[in-house]
Amino acid sequence: MWWVGCHGGAGTSTLAALAGFGADFGASWPALTPDMPSAQVVLVCRATATGTWAATGVIEQWKRRHGVSRLTDVVGVVAVAASARRQPKIVTDRLRLLGGWTPNLWRIGWVEALLAADDPRDVGVPPDVEALRHAIWHRTRKQEGTR
Repeated sequence: MWWVGCHGGAGTSTLAALAGFGADFGASWPALTPDMPSAQVVLVCRATATGTWAATGVIEQWKRRHGVSRLTDVVGVVAVAASARRQPKIVTDRLRLLGGWTPNLWRIGWVEALLAADDPRDVGVPPDVEALRHAIWHRTRKQEGTR
């Protein structure tokens, strides 16, 4: 499973570390060859206007298969809070749209302690990330069983 950022600074490395599975693939699609197994991808964006705008573009790339292998399976999109404040209406509206375009949409709340951590694992796994980890783990295992 790959954590793919819809833009730089989305939080892929932090989520990969906290989830304890998958690999941070940065902000690009995995390059796959026809002889490789399919790649299960979780897209990550910040819950900001620019982050959700980038996510809509990435989802469109995937749906049109523009620069994306047919072997790439998007498991869902994770929207990571950008602050402790309430998100703007435009972000809420775009996340609602994204939720209709992707198999799953998850939201991760703000975790102040991560700002001062050299290693996110030192903070422990926040409840939102634990729920995300559980949902993705079961979703990807279920998909593997149907192939």
